[in-house]
Amino acid sequence: MEFNTIITAIGSLGFPIVACCAMAYFFARVNDNYRNDIKELQKGHAEEMTKMTEAVNNNTLVIQKLIERMGKDEG
Repeated sequence: MEFNTIITAIGSLGFPIVACCAMAYFFARVNDNYRNDIKELQKGHAEEMTKMTEAVNNNTLVIQKLIERMGKDEG
């Protein structure tokens, strides 16, 4: 927008109305950016949790094998 357009809008509509519209536009932009950031974080978290689940499952298998070996030595 040009400066003259803003001045004309303030003159015809009034400062409070123009300020409210500007704040609404700013809030919408900030909200969209926030949502995009949250989506990216959720994707990253999902990948981390997949890796964590795989690691826990691998550790569970190793512990089960260790228990089996220890049980054979005792018997």
